[in-house]
Amino acid sequence: MVQQTINNLKERPKDERKTVAGGIAIMVIVVLMAAWMILFFKKIQSGSQQVNLDFGAQNEFNPSAVQQAQKTIQNSNGQTPDDLYNIRNDAAASQIQDQQQTTRQQQTGGTDAFGKPSSF
Repeated sequence: MVQQTINNLKERPKDERKTVAGGIAIMVIVVLMAAWMILFFKKIQSGSQQVNLDFGAQNEFNPSAVQQAQKTIQNSNGQTPDDLYNIRNDAAASQIQDQQQTTRQQQTGGTDAFGKPSSF
């Protein structure tokens, strides 16, 4: 059967033979890509594909003195993330109160932001 198909292709014009060869090549590539994708996703799903980022190029540009300084700054700050969140929230609440007070002053005939009497 295969020998007969090959003989049949030998008798055809060169353009048809190129088309058949190109189609076969595309089919082989598609099959190989599909097999690779299946195996790749199975490895990821099973957890055997490990990514180690500890030895990246960034460590080459961070000498030990810089890394030590970063650790010292982080440890000497003394503020936890909760403390920083509280400071941010207090500042936002204070800003909202200032805006509300300015709005009330303008509505009651107080002064505007430049200290001039507000007029409507």
